Amino acid sequence: MFLGYSKLQCILYIIVCSALLVNVFVFFSTPGCANVINVLKKSLSDNMEKSRLYHLTQRLETQVKAQKQVIAFLSQPIINNFDFNYTRSLKDACTKDAPELLVVVPSAPGNFRRRRKVRRSPRGLYAMNASNKAKLLFFVGRTPASPNVQRRLNLEADDHGDIVMMDFDDEYKNILIKAVSMLRWTLTYCPNVTYVIRTDDDVEVDIANLLKIMRNKSRNYENFILGDTNVYLDVVRDNRDKYYVSREEYPHSTFPPFALGGLLGYPVSSVALLYQAALRLNPIWLDDVFITGMCAPKVDVPLLDDPEFIFEHPGM
Repeated sequence: MFLGYSKLQCILYIIVCSALLVNVFVFFSTPGCANVINVLKKSLSDNMEKSRLYHLTQRLETQVKAQKQVIAFLSQPIINNFDFNYTRSLKDACTKDAPELLVVVPSAPGNFRRRRKVRRSPRGLYAMNASNKAKLLFFVGRTPASPNVQRRLNLEADDHGDIVMMDFDDEYKNILIKAVSMLRWTLTYCPNVTYVIRTDDDVEVDIANLLKIMRNKSRNYENFILGDTNVYLDVVRDNRDKYYVSREEYPHSTFPPFALGGLLGYPVSSVALLYQAALRLNPIWLDDVFITGMCAPKVDVPLLDDPEFIFEHPGM
């Protein structure tokens, strides 16, 4: 007995199953079966193609919708002129050979030691090597209250030829104007550059590795901002705090996702989009929040993270 069945029942069951298997084998061996299989394969293939086409269409429709929104936004009038001029433009910095990489460094007039350290750092040495096709420039405002600092700054600029100067007062509340000045300078005097990396003058970075990451991101993204992203940071309302923002300037309690300004990377096409967006949005003085958190979404420039796109802040 096997599971309640007699020996004879088991034998009959085996015979029937064997016959069925033979019939199945014969069926799948006939030309008619081959035709059925081909029809099934074709149907499956057609369904897969339809699925691929559907997803492609959905993606294209999403892209078209986003592009229409960007065009509609950029059709709005300019409301921010960011009134400044370059008093030392270095307009020929990119004329000999179009660099692959432009490194822009916002710096205060009195940060002589920091700029000297940057020039001697790996990022400075990378830019000095002509085979790397890279440029490094500092961006500095004026300091009318300190004529001695301004004289020293002019001498430094003459000696090194790597300082772009603007005619607005260089103070912390004007960091947005300085950020916009770097975007405008790139588009005006270095439009054929491929990538732009912005770093503060008191951080350490591995420029070669950062550039490698940006090249890799460009395989999947035409436009992007690479950086260390903050998500929904609370707005500081204490007017004694360095990062105070009034409710009149920004009414919401949290900032949108944005990338910290200590290190940012983007292709030059994104520079153009971000600059145009900055001209058309009500600004807040925190430049990284405004440009990467408020302007970027308006022109469909995504924020990207990468665990190796980092900087160290050792202090100077």
